[in-house]
Amino acid sequence: MSGVGIADPQPPTPAPSLKSEVRDPEIAGHDDQHGANDGHLPATQKNVQLVAKLDMSGATGEDRAGHIADVAVFGNYAYLAARRLNTTPCGPGGFYTVDVSKPDAPKELSFTAFPNGSYPGEGMQVIRVKTASFKGDILVTNNEICSDAPEAVGGMSIYNVTDPRNIIPLAIGKGDFNDGTQPVANDEHSVFAWQAGERVFAMMSDDLEQSVGDVDIMEITDPANPVLIAETSIADWPAAEVGANGQTVFLHDMVVKRIRGHWIGLLSYWDAGWVILNLDDPANPVFVTDSRYPDPEKLLGFTPPEGNGHQAEWTNDNRFIVGTDEDFSPVRTAFQVTDGPNAGTYGAGEFDWTVPISTLPGQTFQGAKTVWGGSGCVEDTDGNGVSDRAEVPAKAASGADTVVFLRGVCFFSNKVESGQLAGYDKVIIVQSHVATSNGRFADGFFCGAQGHDFTITASAICIGHRAGHLLFGDTPEYTSPSAADMPALGTLGAGVRATTTFDGWGTVHLLDARTLREIDNYAIKEGLDPAFASGFGALSVHEVATDPERSDLAYLSYYAGGIRVIKVSSRGIREAGRYIGTDGNDFWGVEAKQIKNKTYIFGSDRDSGLWIFRYTGG
Repeated sequence: MSGVGIADPQPPTPAPSLKSEVRDPEIAGHDDQHGANDGHLPATQKNVQLVAKLDMSGATGEDRAGHIADVAVFGNYAYLAARRLNTTPCGPGGFYTVDVSKPDAPKELSFTAFPNGSYPGEGMQVIRVKTASFKGDILVTNNEICSDAPEAVGGMSIYNVTDPRNIIPLAIGKGDFNDGTQPVANDEHSVFAWQAGERVFAMMSDDLEQSVGDVDIMEITDPANPVLIAETSIADWPAAEVGANGQTVFLHDMVVKRIRGHWIGLLSYWDAGWVILNLDDPANPVFVTDSRYPDPEKLLGFTPPEGNGHQAEWTNDNRFIVGTDEDFSPVRTAFQVTDGPNAGTYGAGEFDWTVPISTLPGQTFQGAKTVWGGSGCVEDTDGNGVSDRAEVPAKAASGADTVVFLRGVCFFSNKVESGQLAGYDKVIIVQSHVATSNGRFADGFFCGAQGHDFTITASAICIGHRAGHLLFGDTPEYTSPSAADMPALGTLGAGVRATTTFDGWGTVHLLDARTLREIDNYAIKEGLDPAFASGFGALSVHEVATDPERSDLAYLSYYAGGIRVIKVSSRGIREAGRYIGTDGNDFWGVEAKQIKNKTYIFGSDRDSGLWIFRYTGG
């Protein structure tokens, strides 16, 4: 669907093909920091005081790992997003409400359940609204769909939380319905709301229209009747530069703020970095500029730089931007087509949840011959009445030792499992059409997360769409609405070879807010050490919250790296505080809010619940 004032991208947009897959690595569990002493980093504490810890009622026991997602704090209340339980993959999602009026004694008040098969992620937010249609506090949250249950919804939902002890739903599952052609709105990964004068708006990240129409803007002046008013994306921003490893581009997170008389959007756009939009007229967003990742990287010297712009905030004085890049795979993949007319080197990545290439003989992913396996999904995508999984050519009869699938329709992990069931221990997944932005990012690749539990015995890599065609001696094509341009099932392709090199976990970037020039790049020391590549949990940064009063302080949720406090200035980034609990942590969200004139740090631990801290440094 084209929004008001947004031209249709050319050539024509392909039908979305990312339905039901896990796009974001953070969706899967990374819980090996909990358990034995050798499964997490040692406990540490500096200039950070633990004020209180509250386990959510549904986040206890081994089967609840990864249950908690983001945290939002408004007034005397905190709201924790809750994803589905591992034991019941498609529910229940929703959010917890916690009274934090006494930060040293928080109290869980309630759980608000979403429709079955729907669950929140990040960017959950509460704002105070005053319009002709509504006066009070609203909570906005995204909806991602975990199943095809009839009651599952996508889009965004809005709740009246003026009285947090009596939460009232106002709008459920509102978003992009593709001009009304589908009964359920597209999945959204994040949402941010703001009031501009007499009107209220929300921006969302559309999971299903990656790089083509993935910025959805809704008017929510009447929160009970949200209206989609605009869609845009990098397809509308020809000046946006993408120079990072993988060339994967999609809106991940956003904040909107009034700065020097203008409403400005700060979009975390993965390998395009951080994008600035003018939102004075939200129905007609205007691209202003985007950041550039220094090449080579400052910390480990890799080229091209990693990218992965995940989330960002302005400092209190709007002088700096602190941005996080999320990287769950601490290795870089070198991939070759080893024979045939298109032999050569192409971009690729390794899935961080399959059998590591570093453990294979010769530390090499080696395939003498590849075979095209279609979608690899349980679904029947070609409509011939047979599951695509059942049509995957068996290794014993194919003449190949490596199977190749096309991204889309189902989880990446479903495809890997299909390969295993057909006898393969090496799997390649080719980038989809929609994620190439109609060929603009023909070499872009993305290795997503594990979407379901199964016994993993295969190694797997992801490659770009162009390389997927060339592997089979085929002419690359990017705009058809399906996989019809790919080789026929059972077609044999060239041999392949891949190796990996440690390139670190996700890091933190400090930008000049006016120029978007990168001032500094920071990581915890373990995130740059190959000795911590596995066995210590995910050592990537996730989110940042800047201090509500001090312009030099920011707080980081660092997954298994705990809560980190940094000081920022024109000279760069300096770590000023840290906290990791005795049994390890797995922090997803972080917020910094004042209660009774004191600033508290609120962290959401994915395996337990709410942790409240105070920074005690100078």
